[in-house]
Amino acid sequence: MDAYSYTTVNVDPDGTASVDVTLRPDERVSLLCMRDRGQLVISHAQAHVTITPTNPTAPTAEDLAVARKLAELFARYAAEVERLHVLNGASAPGAPVDSAT
Repeated sequence: MDAYSYTTVNVDPDGTASVDVTLRPDERVSLLCMRDRGQLVISHAQAHVTITPTNPTAPTAEDLAVARKLAELFARYAAEVERLHVLNGASAPGAPVDSAT
């Protein structure tokens, strides 16, 4: 499946709204970590996600805990994608998977 990203907004009959962003990026993904602001920006296709502390220039201890949790989860995500990549035929981490065409 080709890479794509999309945003969905759902509004329930009671007026409660939720927003979901799904990113399935390729090499066109844009990742930016703003120095001196503690801000992470992820953009792909027409989906844009900004992660920032409650006060980007003066983060709290809670902001730091969230940032560390995000880092831990991104590391787990990378490890899982690598594991699946190898499981599905890659000869070594980072090696491309041959397509059966």
